[in-house]
Amino acid sequence: MRTALLTVNVYDNYGNMLQKYALYRTLEKLAGFSEVLWHHSTKPFTPYDLEINRQLTGTVRLSAFRCVRENKFKEFEDTYVRTRFDLPYLEDVADDYDYFVVGSDQVWNPDLCVPGNFCEFAPPEKRIAYAASIAVPEIPPHLAGYFREKILEMPHVSIREREGVELVEKLTGRKVPQVVDPVFLLEADEWRKIAKPPTWFSKKNYERGYVLTYFFTGKPPEQVVDLAAKLGLPLINLLDWDNFHHYVTGIEEFLYLVDHATLFCTQSFHGTSFALILKRPFIVYKLQLGRMVQRFSRFESLLELFGLSERATDVDLEIKMEDPLQIDFSRRDEVLPVERERSLDFLKVALGLKQPEQAEPPISEPPVQVELDVDLDDEEEPFIIEASEQDKPLIDETPVKVETPDKVETPAEVEAPAQIKQPDDEPSKGKSRKKRKRKK
Repeated sequence: MRTALLTVNVYDNYGNMLQKYALYRTLEKLAGFSEVLWHHSTKPFTPYDLEINRQLTGTVRLSAFRCVRENKFKEFEDTYVRTRFDLPYLEDVADDYDYFVVGSDQVWNPDLCVPGNFCEFAPPEKRIAYAASIAVPEIPPHLAGYFREKILEMPHVSIREREGVELVEKLTGRKVPQVVDPVFLLEADEWRKIAKPPTWFSKKNYERGYVLTYFFTGKPPEQVVDLAAKLGLPLINLLDWDNFHHYVTGIEEFLYLVDHATLFCTQSFHGTSFALILKRPFIVYKLQLGRMVQRFSRFESLLELFGLSERATDVDLEIKMEDPLQIDFSRRDEVLPVERERSLDFLKVALGLKQPEQAEPPISEPPVQVELDVDLDDEEEPFIIEASEQDKPLIDETPVKVETPDKVETPAEVEAPAQIKQPDDEPSKGKSRKKRKRKK
């Protein structure tokens, strides 16, 4: 079976690349073959062009940093994800695949306009939406009719956020299941298989641990700096434009740093997701980021699902737990395998690998419902460039001994994912396919 994946394609966002890899890898395992379709209009195929990045960042220095980082992201995709770029018209490949899967990220965000985001170029029976995210509280009135029509044409639709499920039902009258983000479809050990330490990272230098931060300006809030000083731990600030090595951290290195962090402080949805997958202590900071207008619904759904709502700060960025290094993952251990299996079942049914159940069960109810009253800008917007703020240098930690939680035992090793060798003309393999005539 041949499957194709459509998503937001960029080389500058950890969450975007990791959710793409996870869904691609899952489709490979279920169907036997998959590849990502990178439509030419989603981004110019000059991912580390110096002049383009200079225009975006405003300086040659920051442009050079960004070029190196994007090159690492591209190398990851070239290594692990089969991708097709030869797509001037998506309808030309409608007969090349048995199914087209759109997801996850913000594929149905009306502000993004992802090409083919409803797979409308393919016959309806081939269209699948997995964990599609709308990422806004309402569909603009001028697009509501279009969204309603295209969603109703898709035989298999699933949504990532509870708020999105309610929005689709209100818009179409159709009940759709809520499923987990693609990154949760892979187990922790599958992620550890591709993780690797950064070349600059020394276990000796960080033998007492470290606080890892992932904020889109590169600069953590003062509360995080104060917390790290209180714990006597050094900071590693991803996206820090004052630190070349930290800023250009690659995908595999990101996974390693999260997995070995004493504490992970972030505003990132996918950063939070990997803290949960890898079972590392974390804090979600509810920051307001000016022009970015997002809601906290996806964080709220995620934290409630695993019974960890207290890991989000209040509106003043004050933490709610007494000891941030202590965290109870028992609810996560109970819920995640169930939700992973249920989400995989959705894909199996959609791909014709399993008969549908009588009714789709709702996503697991958390033990406690906590209302979070402030909207949070959603980080997984690859089209937004990180703000150019200068970060403070790493703090000078004092030699205070800190008791850190024991490292979680790693389960038995799993087979490492195969690296991808891009074929010259992959769609020509197997039986011949008749091309669909492009509409004039």
